Amino acid sequence: MARTLAIVNQKGGVGKTTTAVHLAAGLAGNNRRTLLIDLDVQGNASSIFCDEARPERSAFELFRNREADLNLYLSTRMSNLFLLPAVLQLAEVETMLTGAVDGFFRLDEWLGRAGSSFDYVIIDCPPNLGVLPVNALVASDYLVMPLQASRFSLDGIKGMLGTCEIVNKRYNAELAVAGAVMTQFNARTAIAQAMVEHIEALLPLYATRISRSVAVEEAVVMKQTIFEYEPGSKVALEYQSLLGEIIDGIEKRSV
Repeated sequence: MARTLAIVNQKGGVGKTTTAVHLAAGLAGNNRRTLLIDLDVQGNASSIFCDEARPERSAFELFRNREADLNLYLSTRMSNLFLLPAVLQLAEVETMLTGAVDGFFRLDEWLGRAGSSFDYVIIDCPPNLGVLPVNALVASDYLVMPLQASRFSLDGIKGMLGTCEIVNKRYNAELAVAGAVMTQFNARTAIAQAMVEHIEALLPLYATRISRSVAVEEAVVMKQTIFEYEPGSKVALEYQSLLGEIIDGIEKRSV
């Protein structure tokens, strides 16, 4: 069965989608058959790998239909990487599943049937704590939280950990916090160093820091990962380092 990671933060603009995309691409590049699930209605992760504006197969289908096709995902240009894309209709899921007894379990049920085809599943979540992120947490083995060095990050961590605790108690006792990753990081600022200490007091923090990089923004415009656009860049090497930390941590736990 696949190891499933939810990339979550209720705050937007923290590098969540960029982290999800590069973890998925990096895992695929390391010979792990990987499924990237885009649950963010903005579809930014999908846009890197899918040219279709309105793909016929999407993540919305598994929330709409409990017996959704197992082969909803699409192949991508990268070997070993598959995509379950987002569509605008995902915005309807919150209303559609309100009051549904199994509303938080739709993704988990689908992955229970489809997940055996993969080594890893990476879920890019929208920046909120609604039905879609909770579905991701219920379906996941691990939570990875991208963070920026700001005071508001601490409030976000506490809210996210509170939600994680509820999911642990009620829906998914196996969910574990794999760690947080500092993104858009500038080590020369005093706030960055101060925030690291505060964050480490709340949850595990990966040693790798992801620097702010214009190259990443350029790669997004070109619909490429940084591994494709500028593979020798500092930020590409940082993402490779982060990937190594995550793989080591998760696969050692499984031994």
